[in-house]
Amino acid sequence: MSRAPEAKDFNPIFTCQLQVRVADLNYGNHVGNDRMLGLMHEARVQWLHSHGLSEIDVGGCGTIMAGAAVDYRSQAMLMQQLTIEVGVGDVSNSRFTLLYRISDSGSGQIVASGATDMSCFDYQRQRPVRIPENLKVILQA
Repeated sequence: MSRAPEAKDFNPIFTCQLQVRVADLNYGNHVGNDRMLGLMHEARVQWLHSHGLSEIDVGGCGTIMAGAAVDYRSQAMLMQQLTIEVGVGDVSNSRFTLLYRISDSGSGQIVASGATDMSCFDYQRQRPVRIPENLKVILQA
């Protein structure tokens, strides 16, 4: 599993803004660990959509998450505006790693960083497949 990105390793390819909702909070009154993965998921879906792709069709196959890592730096609170940047880590024949940096939109303070290992997956045959050429071009841009 890839580690969450360090600032020096990170080159964003996509950025979006998301606001913390009440549904994102846990009993500590800050964004829960499961919801941080949900925010990263939302950014990933928006990134794919910006290229005319979706998680179920990245060019003849879908994607499936093979692993995830999140490093927390500070709390995210209700109504806080977050900037989520997406970058690319390792790319192999059938897998790729997406890197995330989540920060406060106003101050720029990093809230969390993360990584998701994604596999291209044929859901009908239930097996991993090669990364489609169009997605490989986007990942290597």
